[in-house]
Amino acid sequence: MYGHTNFDERPFVAVCRACAQPMRNALELSTTEAKHLIDEIAAMAVPVFVITGGDPLKRPDIFELVKYATDHKVRISLTPSASPLLIPESIVRLKECGLARLAGSLDGATAAIHDAFRGVPGSHQWTLNAVHWARQIGLPVQINTTITPHNLAMLDDIIALLGTLDITLWSVCFVVPTGRGLGVDLILAPEFEQFF
Repeated sequence: MYGHTNFDERPFVAVCRACAQPMRNALELSTTEAKHLIDEIAAMAVPVFVITGGDPLKRPDIFELVKYATDHKVRISLTPSASPLLIPESIVRLKECGLARLAGSLDGATAAIHDAFRGVPGSHQWTLNAVHWARQIGLPVQINTTITPHNLAMLDDIIALLGTLDITLWSVCFVVPTGRGLGVDLILAPEFEQFF
């Protein structure tokens, strides 16, 4: 599928990300501006376009934007927050609009570990529910895991849990010490080696 893409000319993945904050930013792209961005992504023939957050489900036009991207041959992936907005009806509607993949974060095999890291009680269960709902309707799911000292020792447990979820991709990342990541402990060089 991507064999003819020249990555010297265009990226493999384009990510549209916003800072997590309680209120929407006044500088957020309008629907028209967001569609223009999608047109630019389509013109570059970028294989994957990811919309993440904050929480993209807070945008009232998110379904319209997913459909617009799909109609313009942009393969779109969405990483919503594990919140009360992430319900079966939203997932079904996203798939109907052409969403190619739903992604979620799972940073611990247990609610205690995951929720403590995310700072949102119940987010572990919301993520598991979303994975279940998406897989029920045949929507591919990606799980993102951030490796930090809080979950490094439980990697085998996380892998065992992921093995039960019928996911398409497991994306592992490490904390970049900026923004909210400034207050998060980083793993040490020998721990990176242990992980790999």
